[in-house]
Amino acid sequence: MKGQGIGFTALLGGLSALPALATDMALPSVGLVQAEFGSSAAEAASAISVFLAGFATAPLAVGPLADRFGRKPVMLGGLALFALAGIACALAPSIAVLIVARVVQGAGAGAVAILPRAIVRDLFEGREARLQLAAVSVVFSVAPLIGPTIGAGLLAMGPWRLIYATLAAVALALGAITLVTLRESHDTELRRSLRPASIAAGYRRALTNRMCGGFSLVVGLVFAGLFAYVNVSPLLFIQGYGASQAAFGGLFAMTASGVIAGSLLNTWLVRRHTSPRRVLDGALAAIALAGLTVLVASLFGHPSLVFVIAPVMIYISAFGLIMPNAVHEAIHPLPDIAGVASAVLVSAQMLFGAVGGSLAASLYRDASPLAIGVVMSAGGISAAAVYVVWLRRGVEA
Repeated sequence: MKGQGIGFTALLGGLSALPALATDMALPSVGLVQAEFGSSAAEAASAISVFLAGFATAPLAVGPLADRFGRKPVMLGGLALFALAGIACALAPSIAVLIVARVVQGAGAGAVAILPRAIVRDLFEGREARLQLAAVSVVFSVAPLIGPTIGAGLLAMGPWRLIYATLAAVALALGAITLVTLRESHDTELRRSLRPASIAAGYRRALTNRMCGGFSLVVGLVFAGLFAYVNVSPLLFIQGYGASQAAFGGLFAMTASGVIAGSLLNTWLVRRHTSPRRVLDGALAAIALAGLTVLVASLFGHPSLVFVIAPVMIYISAFGLIMPNAVHEAIHPLPDIAGVASAVLVSAQMLFGAVGGSLAASLYRDASPLAIGVVMSAGGISAAAVYVVWLRRGVEA
């Protein structure tokens, strides 16, 4: 399996990207959903947020299952659930059915998302693991870049339901490729019991492990700022800066491209044997400063678009640097419960993301980026503080 090279990396990247596609492709459809069902704006927007609720909680159940039965069968089950829920979304007769189906789809995505990281931990060590995680991140980072653009393109071709039918088709295609090409990576000798005491012990180990618990918190705090931008950006760019739907897609793609830049830079740095501590030092400093820049610019009135786009791109680029290193630091110490450790990481990421997105939406006023600046700066500064005070000394120098 190690020898599968680019195809193996592309598959893991595609599986990791599925949740981001399910979120970002749906963003342009919120207004159309509201119009068709005659629902409130909050109800239509909840089709995005409830997906995150399912996505954040499902890994906590899936992690122990993956450590007991292996990665592949759990992955296939998650993809099947995601596809079925996508079909239900496409056929939803009411906003209530759509919301329930999106919760289920989020649960399927949560089952899928934790497993690529666990598979990398099963198969790779040290610098090789960092390189593999960096390569997967490059593939994964394309999803937020193209998601809204794909969604807008599908809306130009047909109704909003076509977005969810397409997501179902993508999940079925990934399931077929996984079934045929992916071999089980979790050694049978490391399989764990599903007894409640064993599951509780596994989560206790993951949560109390300084690196796993600490870096899960760092990732969550950083993601809170990122999702504040994702959640508010359609309102900000369209209402605040007068962008069209097409222009919004272009602006979102421009900022999201920072993830690719950060992931590629991380790969280059790992190949040059740059220490993980130096990478994390620089990336977390950049995150904190970028969030502060948006905040300060917003406090002085309605800033030029460049004072929003530029620091957001820096924030997102630094996120691309942080993620592969944080994932490795969190999961590497716990090889026998890599599924549980990955579940803790993903759940923290998405729970903080949901809180950050909701907080930014509630603070959004007067077509100003202030709400984004508040959450980004708070998340970035807090993440940097947790890293410096609690984690930095444990990272390879």
